[in-house]
Parts: sequence; C-alpha cells; structure tokens
Amino acid sequence: MASLTNREDLHSDIVTQLAQAQSGEYPPPELPDNLKNWLAQLTLLYGVPVEYMVPDIRLLPTESIRFFYLDRNWLDRLVDGAMSVGVLSSAEAVFNLSFFKQIYDQVDEAQLKLRSSLRDVPPANSGETGGPITGFIFRSQVVADFPGIEINPTQEGKTLPILRMDTLSSNTLLCLFDGVPDKVEFIQPGEGLHFGLFPNDPPKKGSDFHLYLRGLGEGGYPAGVQIEDEHGVKLKGYGSFRSGDDQPAGVVNIKDSKDPKGLVDNITSTLPSSALKDGKLTSGGFAIQMTKTAQKQPYESGSNFPPCTPSSNNKKTE
Repeated sequence: MASLTNREDLHSDIVTQLAQAQSGEYPPPELPDNLKNWLAQLTLLYGVPVEYMVPDIRLLPTESIRFFYLDRNWLDRLVDGAMSVGVLSSAEAVFNLSFFKQIYDQVDEAQLKLRSSLRDVPPANSGETGGPITGFIFRSQVVADFPGIEINPTQEGKTLPILRMDTLSSNTLLCLFDGVPDKVEFIQPGEGLHFGLFPNDPPKKGSDFHLYLRGLGEGGYPAGVQIEDEHGVKLKGYGSFRSGDDQPAGVVNIKDSKDPKGLVDNITSTLPSSALKDGKLTSGGFAIQMTKTAQKQPYESGSNFPPCTPSSNNKKTE
C-alpha cells in the first residue's frame, strides 16, 4: 500500500519536531505516574534479586553490616533496559535517544516521593534530585528481635531522606538514603520499654552488671531523671546474679537476707539519702530504676563513605 506521506517529508517532520522539543519550544514528554513509580521502584532495587546485590553470602556474614554507594550510571542502564521493552520501531528508539535525560530526571524525582507514596503519608521534604544514593545491608538478629527498629541518617546534623527501608529476610535489612551520611543511628523502637541491666565493661570484681540510678521525685531529684554526682558522673547501682548449685543461672539477686549484696540494698545505699522517702526504696521506685529505655547505636564515617565504623565515643540513651 502506498504511503499517503512522502517518506522524506515524514522523516523531515519527525526530525524538525524532535529538534523543536529539544530546544524547549514544546513541553518535554511526561511519563505516566504508574510508569514513573514502577521505574523508581526498579532503581531502588525493588524486585532485584538479592544475589545481584550480594553475589556471595560470605560477603555478608551473620552480625555484619555493609555500607555502599549505588552507581547512578548502573541505575540508568537499568532504566534503559526496562524502556527497551517498549521499543518496537525506530520511532520509539529515536524518542528514547532524544529524551533520555528528561526520562531519567522524572524517574529521579519519583524516587524521592516513592516511599511516602507506598506508606500513604504526606511526602517528606524532598532531597537533591539526581544526587548520590547510599545505603547499607544489615544482617543481624537485631533485625528479627526489633522489627520496628528506627534508622536516622544524618549529614552534618541534618537528617537525610530515607528512600527505601525494607527487610530482605527475617534477619536482613536494606536501607537506601538520598545523600551521603556521616552518621547513621540505629535506635530501638521507642515503644519497647522493658526492665534491663547493663553488663559491666570492663568487668567489675564482685559485680556482674550495673544500672543508671534515677530520681524518684524526692529531695529535688525529678522522677525518672538520671542522677549525677558533683563531678557530673552518672550514679550507678551494681548487682550480681544468684550463686550456688541450687540456683538457676541468670537469676538476679534482688534482695536476699542471707546475702547483703542484693541489688535493692546496693541501690538504697548508693542513692543520695534525700532521694528516698523515709530512706526506703519502694517497689515502685525499684521499677523506675530497672526501666531500660530505647538504646541508640551510632555509626560514624571519616572523610569517606564507606567504611562506616561504630563511633568510639558513642553515647547510649539509658
């Protein structure tokens, strides 16, 4: 069948229209939202097999963390491969070659909004479109024990947007950031209040563990606030586990008339006398002392990222 349009005129029209679009005379093509979101998910490694990210399990042993960069050139090639599925003629090929930058820019913009969209929450403050993407894979029992663990990446004190945070398995967590953090904080879920003690490090003779002492609302010491001595050092109470062949392992010596080294006695003698009503530690006061709040473990980097190592001066929120 004969073409209704001269072939040379048709090619000339296409080239002219592409040139006009490139020069800004026409608005750039806008990808459909569902396509942008799908490509954004792809570039944030949704659906990418884990063996592509960790080619050998020995690179990620149990109780390890690996920080990394995502190569945007590699991500662009990922988009190219996905878009090539729709190239059925030279016209589509010319379109992709002509507007590849606009396509990449739209996908980069969708990356910043994807997590908020999937969580059905208002979009957070957008980060830098097309900037570096970093992240980590964390394989640890911590992931299984604290499914609500919080991650706080910061750069010079400013929080970076989290682009993706998902578990790859019961004990493996993948997290991607928009930017390069100089500190990443792992924070236990705030709702996970429980009783707890801290092992002595270094070991202390005659004691197995310690806790930080808090005020009880008496003698000018606010309830729940950690008490410090005149040198600004936090007061600690020390205790031990019950000993003896007839005692099960790991049972705390709370108070025993046969053993003056009970935890209650140590707390009572260590607290300032004015901090106790009538000089006695009540059951409610003991519960306040035993409360262990969410812990925070920061990882800090030097001039480069990675590596990122635990901070030597990390502080925990007791």
